[in-house]
Amino acid sequence: MPPNIPVEKPFGLVPGVPGNGLLPSVDPEDSQPYAQCGRIEGEAAAAACDGIIDLLAVFFNVSGRQLREAGRTSLPVARVRQIGMYIAHVTLGMKMTAVGAGFSRDKSTVVHACHTIEDMRDDEDFDRIVARVERLIAVAFSIDSWGMRRGD
Repeated sequence: MPPNIPVEKPFGLVPGVPGNGLLPSVDPEDSQPYAQCGRIEGEAAAAACDGIIDLLAVFFNVSGRQLREAGRTSLPVARVRQIGMYIAHVTLGMKMTAVGAGFSRDKSTVVHACHTIEDMRDDEDFDRIVARVERLIAVAFSIDSWGMRRGD
């Protein structure tokens, strides 16, 4: 068990297990970006977004109901949702319209979320959080280093 290291709460985001999740990785492959897989569309996109929301809820200890809620929410919940929309588009290669439908948001909201998260990734701590969530989503959707889903 790692020593109990105090961790700041950057941007109001707190991984579900205090002290873990923000420690730097020693694996050099962790810093490699994930290749996009084929486009996920239609019912598969809605199911993928549901899965992303469930994983975000566990990782950030946020209610899945709040993440799925239509309309405005508090900044920490909105930021977690933005991370999910960003990862659905960038890591899973989903079209922004499909991401918007899966998160019950408009395409323009997804565009804003992607730009916001990309700009915030200039901060090392925030980038580390997003990179870990990207890895989690990539593993959950079984994306290997060649960008293919296992079993294809």
